[in-house]
Parts: sequence; structure tokens; C-alpha cells
Amino acid sequence: MSNLGSIGSEQIEQEKIQQANAIVIDSAQSQHEQSLEDARTCMSNRDVNIRTNGLKMILAMMSKGHDVSEFAPLVVQEVASPDPVGRQLAYVYLNQYADDALDSIVLAVNTFQRSLTDSDPLMRALAIKVMSSIRSRETIPAVRDAIIQVSGDASPYVKKAAAFAIIKAAGLAEDETETEEYLPSLERFINDENPITFSGAIAAYMALCPDNIELLHPRFRWICQNLPKLDPWAQVFTLRAMTIYARYCFKNPATTDVDESNVAFWDENAQKDQISSDLLLLLSAAKKCFLSINPAVVLAAVSLIFYSAPPSQISCVARPLIRLFYDSQLTAQIALTTALTIATVYPHVFLPHMNHFFVRRSDLTAVKKLKLRILTVLATPENSDQILCELAMYSGSSDLEFATAAVKTMGKVSNNNDVIIPLCLIKLLKLMNHSEGAVLAEVVLVIAHILRKNRKTDDESHALKLLCKKFITVKDPAARSAVLSIVGDMHPIHPEFAPVLLKCIAKHFGEEPSEVRLQALTLAAKIFSTGKSDSKIPMYIIQLGMRDQEFDVRDRARFLDALLTTSSKNISDRVQHLLFPERKAPTWTSNETRFMNYQIGTLSHLFEREVDGYEGLPDWAPEDQLPDESVRYVKGLKPTSYEDDFNRDDGDDENEDGGNDGKKKDDAGDLNDFFGDEEKEYYSEIIEEEEEEVVEEADGEEDQE
Repeated sequence: MSNLGSIGSEQIEQEKIQQANAIVIDSAQSQHEQSLEDARTCMSNRDVNIRTNGLKMILAMMSKGHDVSEFAPLVVQEVASPDPVGRQLAYVYLNQYADDALDSIVLAVNTFQRSLTDSDPLMRALAIKVMSSIRSRETIPAVRDAIIQVSGDASPYVKKAAAFAIIKAAGLAEDETETEEYLPSLERFINDENPITFSGAIAAYMALCPDNIELLHPRFRWICQNLPKLDPWAQVFTLRAMTIYARYCFKNPATTDVDESNVAFWDENAQKDQISSDLLLLLSAAKKCFLSINPAVVLAAVSLIFYSAPPSQISCVARPLIRLFYDSQLTAQIALTTALTIATVYPHVFLPHMNHFFVRRSDLTAVKKLKLRILTVLATPENSDQILCELAMYSGSSDLEFATAAVKTMGKVSNNNDVIIPLCLIKLLKLMNHSEGAVLAEVVLVIAHILRKNRKTDDESHALKLLCKKFITVKDPAARSAVLSIVGDMHPIHPEFAPVLLKCIAKHFGEEPSEVRLQALTLAAKIFSTGKSDSKIPMYIIQLGMRDQEFDVRDRARFLDALLTTSSKNISDRVQHLLFPERKAPTWTSNETRFMNYQIGTLSHLFEREVDGYEGLPDWAPEDQLPDESVRYVKGLKPTSYEDDFNRDDGDDENEDGGNDGKKKDDAGDLNDFFGDEEKEYYSEIIEEEEEEVVEEADGEEDQE
């Protein structure tokens, strides 16, 4: 009775909770409906201040995710409001809901054009933003004229809004000729000295013409020097644009050959001397972005270094990527995907940081699998013991999918390094004693794959014996058939196991899955053909197979029966070759090469398939088509060398000492280049006059004393 009472009380509590939730939902809905009614009342009032309060209420509901598109016709009327705050709020609303009041908002284009001459830069920026948000080809001429009009605006925020308006307007273009009309304005925005304006210009550049490198030639050094001043998303666009620029304008540093016979033994700059100083400047600027708190900036910088830097400089991407492993799980998954691609090409980059790839309890299954794949790539004879111990521990996880993946990883590690096969086999045999279910089946499969290498060692006999013992326990059809297959293949070397295993199969042959019955028939034929044991049980198995219900099993049994009992000498002489063919060592199929087909940092790279809109990275341009370095020279400025700046950023923590001295020298050099002889004489005269004044004041104080 007490149990029945507890059950009843639980049901009552659940009903109370459901009623309370329903009350909360009803109250929230009623409150939202009341807010909508209040907003309607305010928007229909004649008082400007009350209508402004109504706009504030509408924007508050919009910020909470509520649909307020029904107010679009009323808000359009407020674009000509005498209250400047009301106009700003109306512009903010229409930027979001321009499509819901398309007919009304098109009629207000003249009002937006008048706002382009407003004294408030915020109003000018909002005006061109709203105009470009109207998805109608009727407004394209007005938007184009507005972009040209504000291209000379004094406010960088207005010009940034105009640059983003170019992206929206180009999206409505029907052909390339319409898009080319925006290139003069885009070039003007790119050449602007303000980083705020350039932030919008580089986004428009990537949307319209990412391969038009002529626009970036005169701004290359300015971009590299001012990259830290840009906002994070502008840094992402800039780094991507510079990656494409490097492919078109610089020689591939990976193909730079250094003649070691003509290089001094201690010369560490042999390869660097053959790399363009502008490329070194770009790589130095990209390294400064590793410290960004935005993961997208870090990944874009890593992408630039990976695709543009010489192999000797790739190691610098390890620590920034590892820092992202401890961010959110989605960020960790993207960073691990990038690390997997880099480790496939340069495994030495992450070998000193292998501990960061060990699985944590809080990791998602996708993150765990990526770490296992990276551990497979990083496995060497030196660190195999540590990796195998970790994998053996992972096999006891409650997540069966992850546990089986860990066991499979052990097989991949041993397959890639033959030296560690004995150690891996010992780990797997220990694991087989206390595993069960899907994990045990995977252990059996991995051991069978390892034994196919046919190393003819003592541990093979011990492993075969344990496999035969576990055959009764294993229920997975794939694992059971793998045991029968490997025992049959090794029957000529170890003939003592196959007959015992076949007797076990003969007792319950009809109850086995078809996959196991097919392997049992093949095992029986192998035992019969060698003649090393009694042939009654093998022939009994074949006779059972000839009367099986499945036609695949019947066909296999009849074929083997005809093959073993044939009177043709030509066939009987080839039976051994047919049943015991020379097998190649098994290889684990690797999926890491699929990542190499896509650029890192893209959705296609993350999902391992091409996503709509994906554009791959261009190949390195031929050396005879590379532009001359003079195209990046700015008139009036002397070209400088950036190797020292690149060296200062190259090192890790141990190279940070002494960096300030180098920086002072570089800054002094830049200032000397900036100021001419006249400026030097002018400032030297000012300094001398100030020194004389100080001396005179000091003399005057002494006289007074």
C-alpha cells in the first residue's frame, strides 16, 4: 500500500508541475499580447514622443526574438519623423523587416536619400544600410548613387556601411557588368587610411572579386602593418584574402631548394634568404593574430601559415590551435579537424604536445573520435607505449561507440608501426579477457587483422589459442567469421586449432548466421584439403551446407564439394593455391586524406564533403607569371627589409628575451624613412632651442639663490 501511495503522490506532483508550467506559459503569452496591444496604441497616437516610445517597445520585443513584422507599415511612416531618435529607431527596425513592407518602403527612398546629407553620421550610415536592405531591383540605381555619394564621407563608419551596401547591392546583380560598376568605389574604400573603413572594404572585396589582386598591391604593406588594428571579422576576411594573394604573388616556399654545399654549417637563414621579404612580413603579421580571443581569427591565421609558410615555420601553429581545444566543444571540434589535417602532413608539429590530444570525460563523441584519429597519426615507436595504455583505458568507457573506436585505433597504430605489434598484441590479449559485447567483438577483429601479417612468432600461437577460447563467448557474426577465417588461413602452420573449432561449429551449424556458416564451409574445405586431421567432420559440415535454406550457403557448399572430390588432376593440383592464396598484409583505410581536398577553416573541411558555395584555394602561380615586387612599393616610401621582424616573431617563449631591442631598432628605422632631411633639421633646431631654454632657466634659478 505504501508503494501505491508513493506512486499516486508522484503523479500528483507531476500534474502540479505541468499546471504550473502551463500557467507560466499562459502568463507569458498574455504579457506578450498586452505588449503588442500597447505598441499598437502608441504607434497610432498623434504625439511624436508617444510614437517614439512605441518604437522602443517594438525593438524590445524584436530583441527578444518575437515576430513584429505586423508593424512594418506603421514604422515606415516614422522615417520622416521630426524626432531624430524616432528616425533612428525606425531605420533600425526597417533594416530587419524591409521585405515585409516592400511597397511602402520603396516610396520612402527619397527620404533615405535626404538622410544621406544629415549632420549625424549615424543617420547617414543607417540610411544607406536601410536602402541596401531593400531586396528590389527598382532601388539598385538609388543604392549605387548613394554609395558613390558617401564614398567621400568624412566618417569612417558611413563608408564602412557603404562597403557592406556594395555586398547587398551586388547580390541583386544579374550579370558581372553590374558588379563591375561598384569596383571604383570599392577601390576607394580599400585605399582609405582608416582601419574602420578598410574593415568593410575587405569584406566587400572578398564577396565581389577575391582574385582581383591588383586592388591589394599598393595596400599590401599597409595591410600587414595595420592588421592588428582591424576588428576581428575584418581580420578573418583579410587573412583569407592574403592567403589567396600569397598564392598569386609569391613563389612557393616549400619548393625552395637550398644548396647545402654552399651554405655555412651554422647559417640558419639559408632558406629564408631565398624567400621574399614581403612574404616574411605577411607571415609575421599573421603570427600576431594568434593571440586573438576570436577563434575564427586564429583559424584564419593558421590557414595562412599552413598554406603560405615554408615547412620550417609550420611549428608555430601548434600552441594557438591547442588553446582552442579548451574552448567550447564546437570550437574544439573545428580546431581538432584543422590539427588533423596539419598533423597528416607535418606530424612533428604536435608531437611535443601529444598530451593535449588525450580524451577528457567532458568531450563529445565527435571530439573523442577526432582525438583518436590524431593519436593514430602521431604514434611512433617511442610514444607507442603511452598511447596504447591510453587507448586500453578508453576501451572500458561506458560509451560503446567510443570504446570500439579506441580498440580499432589500437589496430591502426600497430598497422602503421610494425615495431610495436608485439606490445599492441599483449594489450589486446589482456583487454580480451575482461571485455564483452561490441568491444570484445572489435578486439577479436583487430587481433585477427594483426595475425594476418603472419609474423611466425610465439605470440601468434598464444593469440590463436585465446581466440579459439573466446569464440564461444563472442556473439558478433563479423567477429566469429573473422576468427574462423584467420584460424583457417593459419591452419598449415598451426594445425591444432582448426579441428577443435570446427567441432564447436558442427554442433550448432544451423543456428549460426549465414556469414558464419559460409566461413565454416571454407574452414572445413581447408582442413579436408591439408589431410592433417580426420575428414569426417569437414565433410559433414559440407553436407549440411548443401541442404541449407539460403542459396548462397548451398552454392558455396556444392562448389567446395565438387572441388574437393573432383577426379581431375589439374583441378586437384590447384586446390591448395585456391584455398590458401597469398594474402597481402591488411591495411586500415585512412580517412585523413579526405580533409586535404578542402581548405581548412571551411564547412567543407569540417564535414569532409563539398558544401554549396565552396571555392577552393588556388594553386601557386608559375614563377614566370609572378608580379614584380615593385608593384607593392608605395610612392615616396623606401622599400625596407622585414626579415628581422619575422625573426622576432618566429621564436617560442625562449626567444622572447631581447625582442624589445629589435623593436626599437625597427621603429627607429621606420621613423628615419618617414622623416626626410628637412624634417630632421627642423626637429633638431626645436630640440636645441628647448635645451637652451632649460639651461637659461637653470642659470636664473642659481642667480636667485
